[in-house]
Amino acid sequence: MKKKNVLIVLLVMGAMLSACNFPLAFGDPEEVDNAVAETLAAIEAEEEVVVPTLALAPTSTPMPTEVPAAQVTEAADVVTEVVDATDVPLCLSATAYDLTVPDNTKIAAGAKFDKAWTFKNVGYCTWDSDYKLVFESGDQMSGPDSKEIGVAVDPNEEVSVNLVLYAPAAAGTYRGYWTLQSDNNIDIGPVWVQIIVE
Repeated sequence: MKKKNVLIVLLVMGAMLSACNFPLAFGDPEEVDNAVAETLAAIEAEEEVVVPTLALAPTSTPMPTEVPAAQVTEAADVVTEVVDATDVPLCLSATAYDLTVPDNTKIAAGAKFDKAWTFKNVGYCTWDSDYKLVFESGDQMSGPDSKEIGVAVDPNEEVSVNLVLYAPAAAGTYRGYWTLQSDNNIDIGPVWVQIIVE
């Protein structure tokens, strides 16, 4: 930028000197003086222009972290998921499906049956082998209070958990709820089994 300004000043000065020797080429010397003054004023104004800079916001979005056990209340209605407005995947999140005992399957009174769920880790945290399926409410059907998943499960991987259950002795419809829990006892997602005893 400075080299350009020096070149312009030199050209203007050369023109002024030429104007003294060749007045017919540039017209009235007073007009030349005015033109030179305007050119120098324009150069000075150009040097004073300040180009504003933009402060860019950080592009990365902070990821939510797992809730420490100390922040989890002992109430039965603990929130299992935190809704994030940025739609960032949750640290602890799962989907579940099962094909073993569909809802309203008819089972003989007192009969033993297996109920299994396959859980997919759709969050971004790895599940420890200490994560477990815990009985929550309803009809336990002689099932365990809890059962550990037994393996670590990375994001986008699956694990199956099987429970050995027994149909109640009396006829009727029975439903039991279990939930997948972290090693800090944070609920990740509920599942259930519902049978009809004939």
